Amino acid sequence: MDLIDEVDGSERRRATIHDVARECGVSVSTVSNALAGKTNVSEETKQRVLAAAAKLGYRASKFARSLRMQRSFTIGVLIADVANPASPDFVRGIEDVAFREHCTLLLCNTDGDEGRQIAHMRSLLDQQVDGMVLISQHCEGEAVRQLLSAGTPFVLLQRRSHRYADDYVGADNLTSVIDAVRHLTDLGHRRIAFIRGPHESSTAQERFDAYLHAVRVFGLDNDPNLIFSGNYSIEGGYAAAMRFLELEKPPTAILASNDMSAMGVLNAASERQIDVPGNVSLIGFDDIALASFSRINLTTIHLPKRDMGAAAAQLLMKRIQSKEPLEPQTLIFPTRLMVRGTTGIAASGKPKVRVAALSRRSGEAAPLGT
Repeated sequence: MDLIDEVDGSERRRATIHDVARECGVSVSTVSNALAGKTNVSEETKQRVLAAAAKLGYRASKFARSLRMQRSFTIGVLIADVANPASPDFVRGIEDVAFREHCTLLLCNTDGDEGRQIAHMRSLLDQQVDGMVLISQHCEGEAVRQLLSAGTPFVLLQRRSHRYADDYVGADNLTSVIDAVRHLTDLGHRRIAFIRGPHESSTAQERFDAYLHAVRVFGLDNDPNLIFSGNYSIEGGYAAAMRFLELEKPPTAILASNDMSAMGVLNAASERQIDVPGNVSLIGFDDIALASFSRINLTTIHLPKRDMGAAAAQLLMKRIQSKEPLEPQTLIFPTRLMVRGTTGIAASGKPKVRVAALSRRSGEAAPLGT
């Protein structure tokens, strides 16, 4: 009976490396070396082994490979919010590298909760993952640092510690915000509000610090009522917009720390029948896929999220595969301001009824520094 014929009428017996060796008339070690691409096997023998493996439907045992190499070939990935449209691109970049390295991802959603993050980290370490990528996770608490110091390689993405030296991948938040504010000031805006992200996030803090710096540099209105903590959520952006629009002197432009907050602003403007950008301009941050939809057409700051995820995974693989200690690395990615339909010349006078400004086609990306 052929090795891949049905057994007991319902299942097929999986071919083993011994079956491939018998088919080729060579030793098991020769088959192993041939499949691993080692140079101590002739090209003719290698092709014979590959042909036999294909014929028999042989697939190398991942478990045996793990035992042999003392690796699990799994990578843990922790994300703060699986529902955030920005998250998938970071994960896709990580998966691109993991797939190339024949690794499997174990994805954990923490909802930004440190206790939940700790529980997931312990579970991943118990499963002996080769390494972890932490996307926008807590990274300074004592319990978290104890787990990070356990010896399993890790890379931080989009949130870093200023107290510890870790591998980190992030964006150029200072230049990004300066570029956005410059675009608004070129349109005549001087009263620009800001929706910041979570206070525990280094990225949110960097964007907020950049906004404060831009207010000073461009001589803008520094009214503290123009600052609101939106927590990176649609609900937070909505609440911020409602607060801003109720001010005796509302802002003529709003800069949101992420696109989800900006979506909340659009919802509030729609309810209040406020024209965007006729009465208030709006800029987001991240450039999620929805931002370019014609009905939204959001001016935003583009992050190369997939490239950043891939860079984090490459740093991790380098650390996993290195036999020598490596110095921590920091990789900062440039961004682009995507000028679309939610920014326009600063308005004067009373708010106008909202018109179809959001349906305009997307514009082109404005390069940094313009």
